[in-house]
Amino acid sequence: MPTLSHPDQANPPQENAGIHLRRAVDASANGTEPRHLKLREAILEVLAKGIWAPGDKLPSETELARISGLSLGTTQKALTHLARDGVLVRRHGHGTFVAGDASQSQQLMHFRFVGDDGAAIMPVYAEAIERRVVTKRGPWSDFLTYTKNFIRIRRRVNVAGEFDCMSELYIDADRFKPILDLPMQELHRVIIRNVLATRYNAPTFQATQRIYATRFGEAVSKVLNLDPEHAFGMVLEVRSFTHHQAPLAFQNIFIPPDVRTLELPDTRVYK
Repeated sequence: MPTLSHPDQANPPQENAGIHLRRAVDASANGTEPRHLKLREAILEVLAKGIWAPGDKLPSETELARISGLSLGTTQKALTHLARDGVLVRRHGHGTFVAGDASQSQQLMHFRFVGDDGAAIMPVYAEAIERRVVTKRGPWSDFLTYTKNFIRIRRRVNVAGEFDCMSELYIDADRFKPILDLPMQELHRVIIRNVLATRYNAPTFQATQRIYATRFGEAVSKVLNLDPEHAFGMVLEVRSFTHHQAPLAFQNIFIPPDVRTLELPDTRVYK
């Protein structure tokens, strides 16, 4: 079945940010400071209002230039300044993210990699890369036994700019069909577990975990930028349950070799 990624679909959160950004730029149009500094201040204003939150992925440089009415060079210069100041994180080939990321670090509970001090949790930046309906059978269908069609959501999760992991989530395509209509940009920030709980009365009450070493397939190797001939790593397999111990979601998390210590969450109770 076709990929349903809706890359051009309208995105209310991003549209809202775009409106505020353009207003902030226009408000400073009569100022004497360089245009890249005006854009820098406009972006800071949007961040201060919480429209873009820590961990969020910003629109592309081209899209920001279009929204702001400024040149691409001016936009790039403003982003470079903000990245230098630690406000943004720019990742080659992946985009620009809001730094800090307290929210995603806390809510993406299966990506809690430990920092140098042995206690702090590393910031993470999620990026949705694929969403499609699949019928292929596998461990997910063995777990979600009453499901014939699955929504598979793949996200690349960067850990503090050091390395990438990949999440592959399977849920019932018939029961949760409206998730196919969520803008892809929203999937960068949304916690699927929270969506299932609030919109479908399907909270996650418990989960089981197991972890094993394996050789990654071509698709995973490509996302993690690993040589397919030597693409070995760990897979954290998570099975989530809702009311009455009913199976809810199946997730594979692919972790490359030689990375930081992963703190496994207590999966008995999800809040």
